Amino acid sequence: MKPSRAYKWNAAKRRSNLMKHGLDFPEAYLVIESRYCLNLLGERSGEQRVCSFAYVFDYRAVLVVVHAERGDSTVVISFRRASKDEREFYYEWLATSFEGPSGAYGGH
Repeated sequence: MKPSRAYKWNAAKRRSNLMKHGLDFPEAYLVIESRYCLNLLGERSGEQRVCSFAYVFDYRAVLVVVHAERGDSTVVISFRRASKDEREFYYEWLATSFEGPSGAYGGH
């Protein structure tokens, strides 16, 4: 699977994230474009951000990407493995609220 849209990131932040979490920003699309993606909206420093969760089979883990839409690009801000509480929340959402890729709760 290849990304279906343009992604951008800060090069220094990418290196830092890779060292800290062992996950590289070019693979963040595996979460953002997953058919099982849970998106939670938030705001930080006046910017709308999305926290996306998805189980990624390549990693055998629930992964989390924080990203923002800027113009016609998705800017990846962070990429990490989900905490225990986040995993439990995600699995509960899948079991009780997931409505498919075009549903109200998930997808894009």
